[in-house]
Amino acid sequence: MKTAVSQVYSILNNAEKTKKIDFYTNGVPESAQTVPNLPIGRIVELYGNYDDYASNNPLTIQFNVQVDVWVSTLKEVDAFYFALDEVMRVEGWECTYTEQTDDEDLEGSKRIIKRYVATISLN
Repeated sequence: MKTAVSQVYSILNNAEKTKKIDFYTNGVPESAQTVPNLPIGRIVELYGNYDDYASNNPLTIQFNVQVDVWVSTLKEVDAFYFALDEVMRVEGWECTYTEQTDDEDLEGSKRIIKRYVATISLN
């Protein structure tokens, strides 16, 4: 079984609609945090909860992850904003939070923030 970060990384890197984004796990290197390198993304596990116990052993785990994507233009926001949700939904991940904002720390780039949840069987 893969961790939540590994699962989401594989999903987003293999999907046609999101493969142009250079994804990193947990942190983006300083060298990649420049406008010419956009679009870039970061995948972070927020938390996980074990559930549905039988004989004191959990049967499922609910993973919660955050995906951040930085792009240069509003056109790129439009291209990726719903595409991320479509790709994740096909793989059983539900979007529980979404936001688009400007990131002044990265030369005024645009930032897409998504949070996803999935319940994974441990059997």
